[in-house]
Amino acid sequence: MLNTYVNRRMVQWTDWLLKREGGALGYPKQCSYTRLAASGGTSGYIPDLDSDAMEVDGIMLKIKEQDEKIFRVMHMFYGVEFVGGHAVRTGISTAQLLAKEFGCHRDTLYAWLEKGHRMMMDGFHDNDVLAHIRK
Repeated sequence: MLNTYVNRRMVQWTDWLLKREGGALGYPKQCSYTRLAASGGTSGYIPDLDSDAMEVDGIMLKIKEQDEKIFRVMHMFYGVEFVGGHAVRTGISTAQLLAKEFGCHRDTLYAWLEKGHRMMMDGFHDNDVLAHIRK
């Protein structure tokens, strides 16, 4: 069974990643507010970086170092793959199709996802411990 907390964080991270990478519609490069603010002599609206998504991004990089397959499974399960160095939404919509893509049974795919979720929870825990030590 997949961890609902990790699942929610991964869904949010996927949206952030696709918007950041420009692989989806994302936020407009310029809108009426930023044009108005820029014409008034200010720098316009610059959204704050989403620290939660950045935390997930950092943990995903650690997962990539530890287990490339789990990294790819997590990316593709949450609808992201990299093409030419840029994140794009995948066309794979079901676990069955994703298992076929990886040449495995659906149960194996879910076992890999559960491992990825455990690795994410370990990463969250490590980050909490480091934050506590820094205080």
